[in-house]
Amino acid sequence: MLLFAVGALLPLIVFATLSVTTVTQQMRADLRATLHDAAKTSGMGLAARFGQVAGDLRLTADLLISRRADGGWSASEELKGQIRQHCAAAWLVEDGSVETLIGGESMPPFALSVAQEEHAAKGFPLVLLDSEMDAIDPTILMLLEFSREDEGRARVVAAINPSWFWDPQELRGANCHFAACDASGRVLYHTFRQPPADELLAASVTRLNSSGSLEWQIDGEPFMGRYWHAFLRPQYGVDLWVVQSRSQAEAFAVGRSFERGFWLTAACTLLCVILAGLITMRRTLDPIVSLRDATKRLGRGELEVRVDIESNDEFGELGMAFNDMAERLQHNILHREQTEKELVASRDAALAAVKAKAEFVTNVSHEFRTPMAEILGATEILTQIEDDAGGEVREEFSEIALHGAKRLARLLDDVLELGETKSCDDAGVDLGATIEEAVSGMPAQVVDRVRRCVAADVPTLTGDHDSLVATWRRLFDNAAKFSDAGAPIDVVVERGDDEVVVTVADRGVGIGPDHLETVFDPFAQVDRDQLVDKAQGTGLGLTLAKAVVDAHGGTIRAANRAGGGAEFTVRLPAGSRAGVGG
Repeated sequence: MLLFAVGALLPLIVFATLSVTTVTQQMRADLRATLHDAAKTSGMGLAARFGQVAGDLRLTADLLISRRADGGWSASEELKGQIRQHCAAAWLVEDGSVETLIGGESMPPFALSVAQEEHAAKGFPLVLLDSEMDAIDPTILMLLEFSREDEGRARVVAAINPSWFWDPQELRGANCHFAACDASGRVLYHTFRQPPADELLAASVTRLNSSGSLEWQIDGEPFMGRYWHAFLRPQYGVDLWVVQSRSQAEAFAVGRSFERGFWLTAACTLLCVILAGLITMRRTLDPIVSLRDATKRLGRGELEVRVDIESNDEFGELGMAFNDMAERLQHNILHREQTEKELVASRDAALAAVKAKAEFVTNVSHEFRTPMAEILGATEILTQIEDDAGGEVREEFSEIALHGAKRLARLLDDVLELGETKSCDDAGVDLGATIEEAVSGMPAQVVDRVRRCVAADVPTLTGDHDSLVATWRRLFDNAAKFSDAGAPIDVVVERGDDEVVVTVADRGVGIGPDHLETVFDPFAQVDRDQLVDKAQGTGLGLTLAKAVVDAHGGTIRAANRAGGGAEFTVRLPAGSRAGVGG
């Protein structure tokens, strides 16, 4: 009963927790979206208010110019009516003198920075924030510079009406509190019971971009806020940050009520589930049915079958014994199958090794037998020559013996080189230079056939210069042997992604599709009879070339080119390792 209660309780708790968490997160997301829209709306509202004042000052400037031209006086009732709605006071500043247009107080002193002077000189309205202003009733000045008839400059300065500019009914979002601060984070106006700390706004607002969220406490109560950057500097030479905030307790009151009701419903549901489960458990024999079905499946060969009986009685022990038996049986069968696979793989590997060894010995024996036959035949004839007045016969057969000896020496060098690995220091290799050196070392008839195209942006590689030169020569020699005399051999060197690609293409007979992978095997000359139709060479050139490319960390692939002929593509990484095959 206890286990069943826990089994039913845990999923319900998880589900309830996930549901409550999801609802809470959604409410927080909705609140952030609402605060963001309110902050953006209030920021745009402040920008619109600045625009109204700027329009009033432009009309005032135009009216002053018109009245002066007609001989009227600047402080006319028409002028007062024009700016009194949005401004508490206004002054005309020209030639160092200040004239009061509306309002009785004197103009607050202010000094303009170089940037502000440049902004005003362009004819743009300039907003000035009094550095000593009261955070509850701040004084905001707007200055507009205009030209007089005598081509002089004058300024209209207005103190914006704070009760109109900071209208909380229009600036506050629904059930929200409003605050505005300057670019340094200093609070200009707010609707909280207690003013928010300037340093909090400076740390949370000015270090971020155009908008974001913040959480703070005001008078010990947690608030969630959203700020928005009213970017007004191009128009008015000043930026404002607008904050809309709401008490978390008020905002999430509905959510907490839902949470309490949800948990109460969950508890009642849990009691109903436990009661129904207890009644069902007494009427069923799940353990016996489970063991019966599992035994049938195990008999049919389903070795992964297990029973799930969790109890402290005899049924639980029987289920554990059954699972242990099935586990051991499955393990033994899998172990036997794995052993059989390993034995088969070992046998195949041994047979492949024996076959490869036999083929290698046969090929090496055949390759050695041919030059040895030349040497022995020529030597035997030389021993039988008694009278050779001109020495021409002896010279001819001596050259045959020498040719066979040189061929045998080359074969020995290639066989030794096939299994040799030499180390070398890391050194920069100019790939284009290795191509040129390889071409220059070829016979004259081959040099004339090689057409080179080396890209200008090929990077310097790290590897073995001599090994790469020998590799290119082997590829050129292979292309020359298996194509018609005079047919061009194309060599293209280009830069790839973190690699260099070298392509050697001929216009010969090509390579059969079945031999594209075996062309690099030792002593392999594909599509030819190894005894009667073998091309000149040992059959190790491509094998040695592949060994060098592999040692440099690259790849070499053979393919048939369109139009006939074979194409070998070598890809070398831009940072090859030293220690390459010779």
